[in-house]
Amino acid sequence: MNKINFMGEFKDSALEESFQNEKWTSVRFRFLFLYFVTIVTYLAGGYSDYADLGFGSEFHTILVGRVCACLLGVLAFILLLTDKARLKVQYLFMALCMFSLLAAESLELMVKFTDIGSLSVPVTVFIVLAYYILLPLRIIPPFIAAVCGSVIYLTALSVVLPVHSGTFVNSTIYLFLANAFGAFFLYSFGRSSRREYAAMEDLKKLVAVDELTGVYSRRKVLEAGDCLFKSARRFDNKLSVLMMDIDHFKRVNDEYGHYVGDEVLKETAKRCSEVLREVDHFGRLGGEEFLVILPHSGVHDGIKVAERLRSSIREQMFQVGEAYLAVSVSIGVAELRGHEDFKNLIQEADEQLYRAKKCGRDLVSPARFKIVKQTQIG
Repeated sequence: MNKINFMGEFKDSALEESFQNEKWTSVRFRFLFLYFVTIVTYLAGGYSDYADLGFGSEFHTILVGRVCACLLGVLAFILLLTDKARLKVQYLFMALCMFSLLAAESLELMVKFTDIGSLSVPVTVFIVLAYYILLPLRIIPPFIAAVCGSVIYLTALSVVLPVHSGTFVNSTIYLFLANAFGAFFLYSFGRSSRREYAAMEDLKKLVAVDELTGVYSRRKVLEAGDCLFKSARRFDNKLSVLMMDIDHFKRVNDEYGHYVGDEVLKETAKRCSEVLREVDHFGRLGGEEFLVILPHSGVHDGIKVAERLRSSIREQMFQVGEAYLAVSVSIGVAELRGHEDFKNLIQEADEQLYRAKKCGRDLVSPARFKIVKQTQIG
């Protein structure tokens, strides 16, 4: 399915926002570079105006236009340097700066109309291309600013100034080519960047999510657990883990086939996810074994959660096609208490899982009490 719309942006607004945030560091650097170079060189260009016009009213008029455009650029540069404004505001200022520079060029054109063939058009084309090429993420703001600025420039050229038709046609062709090339580059480069980003996000999702059950993968849940373990030790918070295993799962595969086994795994993961909190971490370690991480939870909380998980699996038969299966799970519970690392904590929970299986399965075994908490099945 194509995730990109006809404008070269993601159809999913959340994905587009994530893409913009991901690329903002490099875009921000280009913004700062473009603003700084534009401000310095555009102010320095006032020297050529002085050399052409001298110190008079015409020079003052052009200088005011240059200063106004640069002041807007300075404001945009400060907002970007402090990084206080939102991305949409930054793109708006970028478009306004581009438009103001083209407007200032149009003002210079009206004052220095005798030099339009050799100076103004190349500079205007350069401004258009610079904003397109250096900021290839969003096409709408620069395109609107460039087209509007080009229209103002061509309007000044055709209405205000007595130029030859050939000069006007050439200027129109230059600006058309600049906008067409810039828009095409921005569109194609933007689509390419988004496709690469989408592919990377899909890859991250494959790494982070177990494809069969939709819960965290082994790698993801262990990484999350390691981070939570370190945080809990540093801030002296409670942390419990549950090791859960589906009882007699091999028998299910042998008697009903792997398709039924996969459906049992998916339904088990679904029922457990409905029981757990949003802050809990739930992942599949492999085969029929699952790991649950409970932040800010002691062993008593872990036992309660484990019993709810066990009951949610046991209380209702699993229906797979025409088959109805009675499925149960065994769960080992361990709480963070002086463990050296997260591996030691889940190893203790795994020992309690083994104890629960050894004592008859369909049980919850808490590590702290070194006994098996057994619930009678009616």
